[in-house]
Amino acid sequence: RKAPNMGWLTFTFGLERKFKQLCKRLDVVRTHQQQESLKFMAHFHRRFIIKDGKRNAKPEGGRQPVELYELRSNGSALCTRLVQVKADASQLNSAFCYILNVPLEGANQESSAIVYVWIGSKSDADCARLIEQIAEEKFNNPWVSLQVLTEGSEPDNFFWVALGGRKPYDTDAEYLNYTRLFRCSNEKGYFTVSEKCT
Repeated sequence: RKAPNMGWLTFTFGLERKFKQLCKRLDVVRTHQQQESLKFMAHFHRRFIIKDGKRNAKPEGGRQPVELYELRSNGSALCTRLVQVKADASQLNSAFCYILNVPLEGANQESSAIVYVWIGSKSDADCARLIEQIAEEKFNNPWVSLQVLTEGSEPDNFFWVALGGRKPYDTDAEYLNYTRLFRCSNEKGYFTVSEKCT
């Protein structure tokens, strides 16, 4: 979503030729974030994680930032993504599940952290199971304390240490029942708006 066009140009004018030498038959499909095909998403087995920011960004003040991830699925279970959002209590929603990664300060504890799995009170049971599995597979290690919390049973430090204090947040996602997606296009030579159905 935030990538400059340079990566695509570098691939097209350099790497693609090398790939074609290695593979006899190569199909190149350019895919934009949030527009991935089901065929592409199927490779990730519902464990597709989208981080925010730059790959090699240095943490401010030498300290790793707090990370908040929301589990989302649009239209199909296959399209499940764990997307990093702003680490703020107002981002929470009772209808979804979240992972909160809080790095701990310490001299020799660079990889030490508390990882919270936050299960919204109105969230889907399948999503709750899946987010626990993702936390176990992708965020857990011997230096991590992994805690599963249900909404309303959070320890104070969940909000005050990691998310800058308690804030009001949405308690339902009723709007999802009425959400419709339309595509604006000029590809036929004239402007059209058509509904995208899954």
